[in-house]
Parts: sequence; C-alpha cells; structure tokens
Amino acid sequence: MKKVFYKIVCMVITLVLFLNLSACTNSGKAKDVDDKQNPQTKIEGNNQNKIKLSLWHMWVSDSDGNKKPFQTVLKHVEEKFPNVELVVEGIDNESYKKKLKNAMATNQIPDIFFTWSAGFSKPFVENGKVLALDEYIGDIKDKLLPGITDSMTYGGKVYGLPYQMQVAALYCNKELFDQNGVKIPENYEELLTAVKAFSEKGITPMVNGAKELWPAMFYYDILALRTAGPQLCNDALNKKASFDSPEFIDAARRLVELTKAGAFGENPLGLSYDNGNIMFAEGKAAMLFNGNWVAGIVEGDTSKVKGKIIAVKFPLINDGKGSLTEYLGGAGDGFMVSADTPNKELAVEVAKFIAEDMARESYLANAGVPGWIVQVDDSKVSPMVKQMVNMTQDSTAWILWWDVFLEGEDAEIHKNLVVELIAGQISPEDFAKEMQKLNE
Repeated sequence: MKKVFYKIVCMVITLVLFLNLSACTNSGKAKDVDDKQNPQTKIEGNNQNKIKLSLWHMWVSDSDGNKKPFQTVLKHVEEKFPNVELVVEGIDNESYKKKLKNAMATNQIPDIFFTWSAGFSKPFVENGKVLALDEYIGDIKDKLLPGITDSMTYGGKVYGLPYQMQVAALYCNKELFDQNGVKIPENYEELLTAVKAFSEKGITPMVNGAKELWPAMFYYDILALRTAGPQLCNDALNKKASFDSPEFIDAARRLVELTKAGAFGENPLGLSYDNGNIMFAEGKAAMLFNGNWVAGIVEGDTSKVKGKIIAVKFPLINDGKGSLTEYLGGAGDGFMVSADTPNKELAVEVAKFIAEDMARESYLANAGVPGWIVQVDDSKVSPMVKQMVNMTQDSTAWILWWDVFLEGEDAEIHKNLVVELIAGQISPEDFAKEMQKLNE
C-alpha cells in the first residue's frame, strides 16, 4: 500500500464533534508509567495468574499533549482487564522510531505497539512482523470513522488501529499580534511581512524545533502543498512525478527566504521540539506550525498563553497550485499487534480498547480529533479544538505527513535535506535534485 490518506469525510468529523452525547467519565488507580528516567515500568497489582502483555509508546514528555490522556487510558486498561499485567515502555519520538525499527530487525517486538501508518510501517507488515486484524475487528467497524484505517491497510488487510484524525495548523499568539500591530497572515506575502515585523522587535516569529528534524519538515511540506498542490505532491511521493520541478524548488526557495528573514530565530537547529513548545506556551514566540496535538499544550493549565492562541490555515501562496482547503494530516498513527504474540485475541482486545479510549481521552485533553465515534461531553472540549474541526469542514484534500508516507531511509533523507536548507548548506535547486534521487 502506498497511498495518501486523501479522502477524509469532514461531515463525519463534524458529526463526532457535535454529537449531543453524555460524558464518559472514568476513574483509575494506575501509577504514572511514563518516566524519562525510568521508562520501563508496569501497572502494579496482584500479578498472580495474570497474562503479561508488553506495550510500547512514545508519549513521555510533559510538553506532549498526548502524555496525560495516555496515562488515563492505562488506568482504564487496568480496570477493564484485571487479568492482564501490562508492561509499558515509553521513549521519546525520534529514539522510539529507531528502537522500533531495531526491534523489528531483531525480532524483539512488543505485543502491542504505537506506530506510524503508510510507508513507515509498510516494511514491518511486508516482513510478517504485524498481525492482520480483519478477523478480530468486525465488532468495531461501526465505531470507526469511514476510511480511518486506509493508511494502515496493506494488501487489502487492516494491520493497525488509528485513534485520531490529525491536522496541522498555524498557531498564532493573537495577543502578540495585537500588541505589535501585526496582521495575522492569510497569504505568503503577509506571512513574510509578519516574520520581518516580529524579528525586528526581537520576538521569535515562528517556533521550529529543528533539532528533532521532523518539526522543520512540517514547514517545507506545507509550503510544497501550497506551491505544488495535492495532486503533484501525491504523484511525487508515489514516484509518479519528479521532485525536481519548479513547484518543489519554489517551496524550498520560500523556506530559505523565511529563514533569512529571521522566521525561526537565531538558532532553530539547536532548539528541540519540547523546548520549542515550552517557548511558545510561555508567550515567547508569535507563531507555531505543527499538529493538532499542540492544542493540548497551549490550552494546558500551566500554559501562559491559554486563551490567547488561535489556530488558522497556513497562508495561501497566491501564484501556487494549492488552495486553502488542502491540509497536512489524516490518520497518521495508531496501534499494531505483533504477529508473534502468544495471546493474539487478548492482545487485539487490549489494543482495540486502547485505541478507542485514546480517541476519547486525547479529544477531551484537547490533543486530537477522535477517529472513533465516541461519547463526549462537548462542554469539556476546548474552543481551539472545535475551531480546528470547523476549519477543516471545507477540506478538499489531505496529504499525510511526508516522513510517515515515505518509506524507511527516504523519510530520514527528506527530513535531513529540509534542515540542510534551513542551515544554508544546500540550494533549493540541489534540494530538489536530491529529493528526486529518492524516486530513481
């Protein structure tokens, strides 16, 4: 399977948001299982006669909006499955990707694991490491949004369970914009003007977090979507069109232009994703382009910008092929089960429960739009999350995160090339040529 999650039905997402359903309140007793200093922990309890299942994830940072809801989910697992001893291991994003790939290569795969869809997990499936779920999930198909499992379907079989829909938005600190007389940008020219205005005032215009590579990639990928449009992006990612074309070169030039204008501050390559989020939540930057999970951070209780941030569409490039109704996002990640787990039915039951419960809890924590039809108390959902759902009602196309869509080393090469652009180590023309080598 090599397809972009291109056909999300926004009417269904809107239905999920505005269903007038009662709240699902849950309580639990599990201890905090995510600890950077001691990532391998387990749910405590009477372990006699319990079946042990291992679970890997990547939500360990306090600046990750999904950490808190996942901890809640783990408590609910303990209550729902008293016969299960869940051994949980968490590690940060980039390290997790390496760990998971190494586990696949050495056959040390956990029973249940978080992973990314499309090209990222394709090698795992092709090498027989992942359990096909079709015979186990007939009872939940009516609970899933239409098409939500497409990006985790390979060879006509479903291998993973997404838990949320994702979308990238431009987060703007409206207070900083108002205080400095800067217009929230609706097109690229206004974005460049805003960048220059904030930079001249000593305010970081846009948080990047390029130290982890993938946050920087988001900026190029959305620029490419605006210059090239979804069809050309889709074709190039599918190796049916060339990255060495004027549209992708134009996107690279604009990223360089923004960088030279001071968009990402003095040292974007030294700023981590976590520190960038903290910086933005402290009101020290005007804009941040990233996924919907950031809402859980800026709307958190400790955020200094709570109520001051609005989420808007990334500005239009007037002479580009893209439109404002096209988005980066889709069903980019979820949970899979090892093909070698000795307790297949139980492992799948736990994975189904985790995915559905995570859909609900991350939504209530303002960290995502659920990929399942879940019961929620709408009053507990932040206005920002509702704003992002409303924002995408007009969607005509979705392009999955490029490092998820691309396979294996291609994703790493793409991320590194973007950072080289920002660092001034490669020209836009050479960037496009190097990207096209992925298709040759």
